[in-house]
Amino acid sequence: MADVGTLASWTAVCFAAWAFIAGLTLRAAGHPARRSAERALIASAVAAAVAATALVQLLLVGDVTVNYVARSIATNLPSPYRVAALWNLPAGAVLPTAALVALAGWRASARAHSSLGVAATGAIVMALCAASLTASPFATLPWVPTDGVGLSPALQHPLSVVGRVALSMAIAAGGAFVARTAEAVADGRRDVERTQRAAAWAMVLFGVATWATAIGRFATGTADSPAPATALVPALVALMLAWQARGGDAAAHFQAALGSLGLMSVVLLAGETPGAKAWALTAFAVVSLGAAASGAAMAAMSTRSTAVRSLALIGIVLLTGAGGAARWFSGGASQWLGSAAQWLLIGGGVALSAAALIDDLAAGGARLWMSVLPVVLAVVLGVTMRPIVPPAVGWAVVAGLAVAVSLSRGLAGPALADRRSRALLALSVALAALGAAGEDWARESTVTLASGAHATVPVRFGGSYTLTHQGISRFEDRNAHVQALALEPSRGGRQLALLSAERRAYVDSRDEVLGETVKRPATQRWGLESLRVRLDDVTADEGVRLRLTVVPFSLAWTASLVLLAAVALQLTVARVAPAAAPSSPESVPA
Repeated sequence: MADVGTLASWTAVCFAAWAFIAGLTLRAAGHPARRSAERALIASAVAAAVAATALVQLLLVGDVTVNYVARSIATNLPSPYRVAALWNLPAGAVLPTAALVALAGWRASARAHSSLGVAATGAIVMALCAASLTASPFATLPWVPTDGVGLSPALQHPLSVVGRVALSMAIAAGGAFVARTAEAVADGRRDVERTQRAAAWAMVLFGVATWATAIGRFATGTADSPAPATALVPALVALMLAWQARGGDAAAHFQAALGSLGLMSVVLLAGETPGAKAWALTAFAVVSLGAAASGAAMAAMSTRSTAVRSLALIGIVLLTGAGGAARWFSGGASQWLGSAAQWLLIGGGVALSAAALIDDLAAGGARLWMSVLPVVLAVVLGVTMRPIVPPAVGWAVVAGLAVAVSLSRGLAGPALADRRSRALLALSVALAALGAAGEDWARESTVTLASGAHATVPVRFGGSYTLTHQGISRFEDRNAHVQALALEPSRGGRQLALLSAERRAYVDSRDEVLGETVKRPATQRWGLESLRVRLDDVTADEGVRLRLTVVPFSLAWTASLVLLAAVALQLTVARVAPAAAPSSPESVPA
């Protein structure tokens, strides 16, 4: 089966390479070379799917003599976990991703006049499969290990798997986005509806990947909060820049689309970067971020208003800097880079929102109160929350400006469908900014409880929580030794559902511990806030030390994603007639 996987991977590379070469001939739709390139693209999808299936079969059998299997599972894992291990390392995750990209690119280029979209998709599939072959997932180890090193704790949660699958689908949507913008460059005309729809779905799917991955990592104790991970910020920035670039010409849009696809691919590949090769991935990320920023800047330069153009360019520069700072910070660089990335994101959001508001005011579609009132309310919220946290106040200002953009864009759009989509997109950004502000306003405390004792947890909105220690239970759960704390929460005299915070030690088939103990938190949500409970330690007399975190506006992340999905559905269902490029790009904060 390992030989089948290797052969299928090489076959996918060869077919994708032929799709790239034949597609570059730029022949008419009926030319034999064009038809051959399209068939080669489908063949590469089939070959990549066969390679992925072979790897899944090796994981199910538990053949730890194979490199990828030994690095991804232990033999005491049940079958569903072994299938999930396909996304445990980049060498496996790129195989189903390559198959999806090939199919999406073929579908996006099916009715195009030129074959540049086929060539672009072939290049993407070839690069993804080559990245898998470089890591040698099907190689046989020179010795027979007693067991594998185990599955990543983060993947032992359904939402984490959903996040990895959504990332593969987002890259496929990004591939379709690139294919359609490539066709626009070749044909010299733009199908605004189709390219905008592909960009929207890439944003939605990457948003789902971000949301599901963050919640899954938090639920399994591998992250401190369900906020989006810093490592995902560059790709989020690149997607926003690609959306910003749609107001420019086809070349600008194509360049930004390539950049956003590159940054999403970096997220997929970043889990496996040996020190000797890390520079190559970093350089690829820098080039991709530069391409996305350049495309957005080219679109901004077409704006007639000097003020709008200047603010848009400032926002693009700040967002690009935020993406770069987040990329280096996620690689283990100095702590100050994380703070710098946050402030650059805030600054970019303020600049792009201000550009949109000025554009609407100049066009007569917005009123002054629409621009001022939401911002004033946001500032009031920021300074009344205690303690005053400067980054949280900054995010509140971004949220207020985005609400103002939502109001103005919703009333100034040329068509009802366009008004809805633009208003919902800005409102989605406002909710994301509010969620980021809530994470900065989170209050953390540590309490120690004896068995049977209780603690009171004050919250910002409404009555306090009372947590009662109901005891510790110890049990085996598949591949883990578990210590579970039962907590009985109540609020205002009302009993709530029991909470269970856990400490898990994962073991292999020989009962040897794999890695450090993982602390799975418990979460209680009520209205605008959530209470997070982490079990830090268990004493000999069954006492516990808890870390309690109260987070306001915790549901804003989920609400933001729902609105983003509504934008994509609106663009998919509505029949918006293709139009010429607007005189000024729409400015929406990231």
